[in-house]
Amino acid sequence: MDVHQIKKFAENLSASQKSQVEKSFGRALVGMVRGSVPLNDWYLVMPLDPTLDNLQDWFDEMPGRAIEALATDTDLALTAPEVEQIEAWRSAPGRVIGWKALDFCEKLAADYPYVVDYYLFGGRERIKDAVAELAKLIGRDDQLRASDPGSDLGTQVASRDAALLQPGEVREHLSRLGRVLDTDPHFRYGFGLDINRPELHLEDGLVAASQEAIPGDLWLTFKIYERSAQSLEERPIPIQLEFQFEEESDEHQAFRDWIKYGKPAEAPATITADLPGQLKRGPMTGKVSPPPQNESPESYRLRLRVVAPDATELAQLNFIMRSTRGLTNTAAWVSGTDDSGHLAISMLVDNESRSGTINFQVSPIANSVAARVLPMLSFASKVVAPNVLQVAGEFGPFTDFSPLPSPDPLVEPAVERIVQALAVIQTRTSQPVLVPDFSDYTHDDFQAIRRVASLIEGRTVVRKWTDYTFRKNPDADIPVGSHWQMILGERLRLGPITGEAELGLVEQHVGSVTIEDVTDNQVRCVPHQDNTVHMVMVDQLPAGPPGEMVVRCRRLPDDADQQLRAMGE
Repeated sequence: MDVHQIKKFAENLSASQKSQVEKSFGRALVGMVRGSVPLNDWYLVMPLDPTLDNLQDWFDEMPGRAIEALATDTDLALTAPEVEQIEAWRSAPGRVIGWKALDFCEKLAADYPYVVDYYLFGGRERIKDAVAELAKLIGRDDQLRASDPGSDLGTQVASRDAALLQPGEVREHLSRLGRVLDTDPHFRYGFGLDINRPELHLEDGLVAASQEAIPGDLWLTFKIYERSAQSLEERPIPIQLEFQFEEESDEHQAFRDWIKYGKPAEAPATITADLPGQLKRGPMTGKVSPPPQNESPESYRLRLRVVAPDATELAQLNFIMRSTRGLTNTAAWVSGTDDSGHLAISMLVDNESRSGTINFQVSPIANSVAARVLPMLSFASKVVAPNVLQVAGEFGPFTDFSPLPSPDPLVEPAVERIVQALAVIQTRTSQPVLVPDFSDYTHDDFQAIRRVASLIEGRTVVRKWTDYTFRKNPDADIPVGSHWQMILGERLRLGPITGEAELGLVEQHVGSVTIEDVTDNQVRCVPHQDNTVHMVMVDQLPAGPPGEMVVRCRRLPDDADQQLRAMGE
C-alpha cells in the first residue's frame, strides 16, 4: 500500500515540524515490520512547495536519519532482522519516498470542489447550484401542470399525442435531477422508477437502498453509494436494531451462536435506519442476517481422520476451511468442504474448553466422476459411532476432537462399495465414469457393475446361464444331444455406464452343456450337469473371423473318442 502522510503545514518548516514528519515516517516503517503492513511507496503531502534547502539538506536525508533513530531507540528495541528488512525496503529498485506539494493539493481542490465547499464554506456553492437546478426543475413541473387535460394547452397536447409526456422529453429533466442529487460530499445517489419491484443485489460501494410503492402501481428505488472508503467513518449511518424471538427457539440459538462463534445467523427483527439523503426508513419488521464476525482473511487446509475405538485408522480426508470468531474471541465457527466439494463440514469450537460440536452434510453425487468422490464416500461411511474423529492442520500430528455420536453413517457402505467398483472400471477407460442416479437402478444393474469391477481386479466371477447360441463352423460335427465343455470369448462392456467402450477381454468357462439344436449355421446349447459359468479376464483370445470371437469346445467323457474342436461363433 502507498502511504500518504498528510500535514497541514503551509509555511516554511520549523525544526519541530520537520521532527513530526520524521516520526510519522518512522511509524510507517514500524508498522511494516511489526504490524505486517504491506508498505510500498511513502509520500509527504502538504500545501507547501519545498525550498532547495528543505529538499536537499533535509528531506533527501530524512529517511536515513529516521531509520537510524529507530535502530538506536532502546524502548523500541528493533531486532537486527527488522532493521535489515527496513533497509531492504528503502533500497528496493524503484522505491519512491516523495513530496507532494502545493500544486498537488490545489489539483485535488479543483477536482473535488464540493469537498472544499462542504468543509470550508458550509456547502454554500453546493446550495446555490442546487437552487438553480431546482428552479429549472420547478419550471418544468409548471409546464406539465399547464398541460393538464382540463386546460386549453392540455387539449392541444392531447390532440397531438395520446400521452401527456413522452419518456424522451424528460431526459434533460432526469439528468438535471441527478446533478442536484449528486452534491453530497460523502454519498452518491441512484434512483429509478419501475413498474415491477426491482431485485436488489450487492454492488461495489452500495451501502443501502430504499424501495417504496407509490401511486400508479409504481416502485421508487433509491440506492446510496459511498464516495470513498472514508464516507461511513466521516458520516456514520445510525441504525437501531431490535431482535425478536421466543426464548430457546431455533432463532434464539442461532443468534447466540453468532455472538459466541461468529456463525452467520438469520433472525426476525425490527430495524430503523436514518439513511443519508433524508431517506429515513422504519420501523420495519423482517428477517435480519448478521454477517460473520472476525472472519479469517484466507482459506486454509485441514485434515480429518476417523479412527476406531482402538485407534486403528479407518479413513482420512482433506478439507478447505474458513473460520470466524465470536464477539468475545473465545470460540470459533469453522466451515468448509472436502476437495470434491460434496462433503460440507461445520464445527463450533470452544477455544477455552478445547471442545465443540461438528456437523456434516453430503450433497448429491449423481453425475459426479466416481473416482473423484470415492475418497469422500470412504470417509463418510466411517463417520459413525463408536468411532472417533481426529483433526490436524495441513501438516503435523492428529489430536482427538470428538467421539462420533450417531450410529448411522453419513453414507451407506453399500453406496461406497458401488462407487468403488465404478472407480475400478475407470482404470480401463479414458472417458469419465460418472455416478448414475441410483434411484433408477435394479439389483441386477448393481450386480453387473460389481461383476465388471471384479473381473478388472483379476478375480474369477461365477454366474448362472440359461442358454447360448453361436455360429457353427461348417466343418464341425456337433450332434444334437451331445455333451461338451466350452470356453467362450467376450469383449467386456458395461453399456449403461461406459457405452460401447471396450474394457477388456473375458474368457467364459462353461463346464457342462447339452447341444439342444443345430442348423446349418447356428448352434444352440443349454446347461447339462450344472448351470454355472466361470469368467476371467485375459490379455488375448484366439483369433477368429473379423469382428467375431472363437468358441473352443471339448466333448465330455461320456462322449468318448471326441477331440478338441474349434468353431467360429
